[in-house]
Amino acid sequence: MTEDELFAVLDGAMPGRVFTPIAPAHAVEPYIIYQDVTAQMQHTLCGFAGLAQVFWQVDSYARTRREAKSNMARVMNALCACDPQPTFDNPQSLYEIETRLNRRMVQVITWDDSFGETP
Repeated sequence: MTEDELFAVLDGAMPGRVFTPIAPAHAVEPYIIYQDVTAQMQHTLCGFAGLAQVFWQVDSYARTRREAKSNMARVMNALCACDPQPTFDNPQSLYEIETRLNRRMVQVITWDDSFGETP
């Protein structure tokens, strides 16, 4: 799944409320933030396999914990409808003191066969 494909799925779940890597000033909650955290290039004995396992951090921000979790569930359901399905790891609920927002974070792991290509 390329970044454009990921954005399309996230935006389909939360239209007009998806940003990377931070929300613009004065963004109205709720919203989703995503960013690629790392990628593991896959290699064979012949070299680079042309495939990377990409680890994304997806955060749902909302005024209430319940809304942040509900919006993340919507995002995860949309991602589960993709083929191939990504995997999810390390879900966490946090409270951001500076912004006074609730945050639900999950790591989304996808495969990308175009990783490293020049756009």
